[in-house]
Amino acid sequence: MNIFAQQECVITNDYLLDKDYKILLFEYAIHQLMEWYKAACPTHEWTIKSHFSRLGALKLIFLLSAVKDDRDDNRDLLDIYDKYCAMQYGPVEVDVYSAIALKKTKNYIFGNRALEPKNDNPEFTELDDNDRRRIDNAISILKGKNSRLILCDPFKLVEITHKWDVWQYAMSTAELFGRGSEPMTTEDIRNSKQFYE
Repeated sequence: MNIFAQQECVITNDYLLDKDYKILLFEYAIHQLMEWYKAACPTHEWTIKSHFSRLGALKLIFLLSAVKDDRDDNRDLLDIYDKYCAMQYGPVEVDVYSAIALKKTKNYIFGNRALEPKNDNPEFTELDDNDRRRIDNAISILKGKNSRLILCDPFKLVEITHKWDVWQYAMSTAELFGRGSEPMTTEDIRNSKQFYE
């Protein structure tokens, strides 16, 4: 882990030039996670929007991107979601966070309290089939780690991500240097002890 990293994690406008595809993949992942939630929660009409608020979506994308196939430790989504920072409420993917904060998402608006669809039929036709399969596979692996994970409210997801030693170490470093955030490398995330409960 890089104890000398001095970079603060901030919202940036520059992601838009080459990150639109990444953000669309994020929205596809959230869409598929919402389908899992609907299947797991019969009364989802009342809770789904708050369940996928900004906080919930950011925690779920971290857990989804880091989950590994037990048969292949190198198979995860950290080559797509590769720009993480430890922040007060857990790991945050900086490009995704920037897109959400700047309201640059295509299909959903992720508010502090709830998700709002921009239209009735989200579109993901621009996505490569292999990328969709990778996300679907990661969701399947995540279900295998904890089939009830999708029912955890955003603050329970925060608790789960706070158990990861990569987050603990990065936040300790941030506090040591008086910062509110600290970068986390994909290598450190991959090497961290993982928690899904």
